[in-house]
Parts: sequence; C-alpha cells; structure tokens
Amino acid sequence: MEIPDNKTVDIQLYILDPLSVIIKLAILSNKPIGTKICISNNIICLQDPGPFQAFCRYIFSTTKSDIQYIYNPIQLACQQYLSKDSVSKNPKLKELFKCAQNGLVKLSETYKSCSIIRLCINYYATLIDNHLQEIYNDGLFKSDSMTPLYTNELAKIFTKLWTQERIKIILNLTTFLIGDEHAATNVKSVETIMVDIDTQVQKLI
Repeated sequence: MEIPDNKTVDIQLYILDPLSVIIKLAILSNKPIGTKICISNNIICLQDPGPFQAFCRYIFSTTKSDIQYIYNPIQLACQQYLSKDSVSKNPKLKELFKCAQNGLVKLSETYKSCSIIRLCINYYATLIDNHLQEIYNDGLFKSDSMTPLYTNELAKIFTKLWTQERIKIILNLTTFLIGDEHAATNVKSVETIMVDIDTQVQKLI
C-alpha cells in the first residue's frame, strides 16, 4: 500500500531486512506512545517522543508516509518466519510477531489523528494476523512499486544474516518483553543486538 508524498527519494535506500522490521516493531511495543519510525540508509530506527524528535525528522527528511516502506518487509517476514516449518522449529516466533502487532497498535495510537496512516497500519497488522492464525490468504497482499526490489537473491542474503543462534537469542529476549517488569532492560538488550545487525544489513545491500 503506497502513500503519496512529495519527496524525491532513492528507493534503494528504503529496502529493509524483513526480520529486522518485525523486531523493531516488537521493540516499539515497549516504547511510549508518540514514538515514531525513521528509515535511513536501509535501516529502520525508532525515535522517542521529545523535543528533539521533530528536529531529527526534519534533518533526515522523515515523514509519516515512510510507513509504507515496512509493507513488503512485513509480508516477507510473515511468509518466511511464520510458515509451519519455521514455527515448528522455533515456536516462540509467534510471540515475536504478536509483539510486533502490539508495536503497530502503539504506532496507530501515535497517528490517531491521521486516518489514512492508521488504515495502513491496521492493514499491516492484518497481514501478520493472516499468518498467525494460519489463514494464509495470499490475496490479502497486493504488490506495489517496492515489491520487485525484494528479489529471491536478496531474500537469501537476508536469510543468511539470521543464524539459528541469533534468532534464538532474540526470541528468548522477546519472551521477557511481554508483560515483564524488567522489559525496559530487555528492550535495551535487543536494541544492542540490532545495532550490529543494522550495520551488517547496510553492508549487504
């Protein structure tokens, strides 16, 4: 789903690692309402609410329409990591994606005054639910201008990035993100891991 904007951009810089997007949304679920996403050089970042948020978004030319760039990654992550085979190997993957859905709820609240953005966010949550509930309705996803950029070759590159060991570390931390009194500490641990992943993603694309 594409959202019109007035920016002239290099769309190659908006290609994102699918699983990283899901993890960042899971992190967002433990952030305050008002936290926004920023996409820069193939990385999705979270901007906490505060006096510097508007300044940073201006500097990086970030707008709410950037939300459209998480559309394809969400679908691809669902297809790969919520498949029956993947879930049978790592049952906690469902917890991660449920956490990501909660992150989308937070994002929806942040943009409660913008109906088209909320519509898109709710649509993204439905894409995740389509796989969590094992409905697998392929017709729910519609290709957009970014879809051809996510080639099979690129998918293989992203898959190699996520070793089984890395996935298990993230999943173990995700368990504590759900209703845990020390969630803030665990969020920082996940964010620290993602710094290294983000750096590798930028080198791969």
